[in-house]
Amino acid sequence: MKISVMGIEYNQLLSGKVLAEMGNDVMHVSKDNKRIENIKRGFYNAEEAMVIKNSNNDNITFTSNIKDALRDTNMCFISEGISENHEEQMENLLKTAKEVGANMTKHMFIIDRAAKSPERVSYIKSAIQEELAKRNEKLTFEVISDPDFLRV
Repeated sequence: MKISVMGIEYNQLLSGKVLAEMGNDVMHVSKDNKRIENIKRGFYNAEEAMVIKNSNNDNITFTSNIKDALRDTNMCFISEGISENHEEQMENLLKTAKEVGANMTKHMFIIDRAAKSPERVSYIKSAIQEELAKRNEKLTFEVISDPDFLRV
């Protein structure tokens, strides 16, 4: 299965590693182009080194191009990033959801690992649907909220 993981922070890298060890092709997506290029060249920070260098998987890749990542994706893990501020977390999560909606090309499952909240799932669905409507796309998708999924 082809899976996109939005983000390259420690927990996202660990999740990607586990998914890859299960036999999936995992592509991590980040807007931090410089960091992505450094990872591709083998230059890691301490967190990245613990996960990436200790992984025997050739099926983990990195990109800053969300369109490329979502082209063949069956599942997309989204994340709001690290912040103590709840409003900022939701804002970042919905921004990511909109990017997914603006770039997805086929049916996919979107996984939100942060919280089991029907309201939160509703916000994510609305953000994605809004972007699909802007493109006049009638793609289908499912949002799954499971904070314990692949908890590493």
